[in-house]
Amino acid sequence: MKKPLTPEQQKRRNRRVLLTVAAIFVLPLAAAQLVLKMGWYEPGVSNKGNLVSPEIQLTESSNALLPNKWRIAYVVPAECQEQCGNALYVASQLYHALGKQQDRVRPVGIQGSQSATQLPTLPADSNLQYVLDDTLNAELRALPEHSLFIIDPVGNVVLWYATSDDRQATILQGRDLLSDLQKLLKLSRVG
Repeated sequence: MKKPLTPEQQKRRNRRVLLTVAAIFVLPLAAAQLVLKMGWYEPGVSNKGNLVSPEIQLTESSNALLPNKWRIAYVVPAECQEQCGNALYVASQLYHALGKQQDRVRPVGIQGSQSATQLPTLPADSNLQYVLDDTLNAELRALPEHSLFIIDPVGNVVLWYATSDDRQATILQGRDLLSDLQKLLKLSRVG
């Protein structure tokens, strides 16, 4: 038979139980706070492209010039060098990589009056559509030069992707764009 505890022993035992229960709840909170303050946690991000910030919303008249679908777009610069050619090539090829989702997307080259007139030859099966409009071109000049970007059917520029003089690097960026676009198409009821 156990010997009964003295009031002093009972007090110590109760204090230990209380401290143990408090530690069970407080220690995880303190550890989480430490992880956040030290920068050891990187929040999960599923998109591979860069979010457009500040937000770019095309005007109704500009959006009406584009196909009423999701758009893989590129603003054609004044001189279409290697980087421009790579971006146009990748945009046209991404369309084919979409498979059964092709009918929901259209690659677009956006030109202004100052854009290059000498454009690279694209594969014969390319569905890239060129749109010539200075207003639309000006609206998209806030994006980094030589970037591919995704525009939704409503006219919101969603994500942008850097391109490169190296075709292979641009193709790899194109894979990221394809991955993000497939997620957007899966979640979207528009277009």
